Amino acid sequence: MIALKPVDEISYQAVLDLTVAEEDKGFVAPNVRSLADAWLYRMNGDVFPYAIWADEQVVGFALIDIDEDIQQYMLWRFMIGQEFQGKGYGQAALEVVIDQARAHPVCDHLIVAYVKGNQKMAHLLEKNGFVLDSEEERELVFRLETPGVKL
Repeated sequence: MIALKPVDEISYQAVLDLTVAEEDKGFVAPNVRSLADAWLYRMNGDVFPYAIWADEQVVGFALIDIDEDIQQYMLWRFMIGQEFQGKGYGQAALEVVIDQARAHPVCDHLIVAYVKGNQKMAHLLEKNGFVLDSEEERELVFRLETPGVKL
């Protein structure tokens, strides 16, 4: 069973220890950078670092950024550790993120940006109904409408 739990003193080191394959390093920021970003924006109350758990083991990391002003739920960073890839954890974790976005009382869409050339992420997003929203210099931005039940 996959669960997203806030990074805490129990999961912190496991999140830092996660790595990706050498060929994927240009596509994913190191988790230490993502945790630093979360700390930097902590006073805003809109950036949330999560450990991705498979039962009792940390297998990945997700950084969520919620901007209620534009009703946007953003999966800012997302990674599954190298040794855990190919086991369905990325798909299962993305489904949890989608469910969280749908359950959010304000946000009506989910955004994911990824570095051009990251075919694993492109496939995962397209398989889950995301569509290209915009293109930036180095990244493609994909969007999924998440109407859910809003207040």
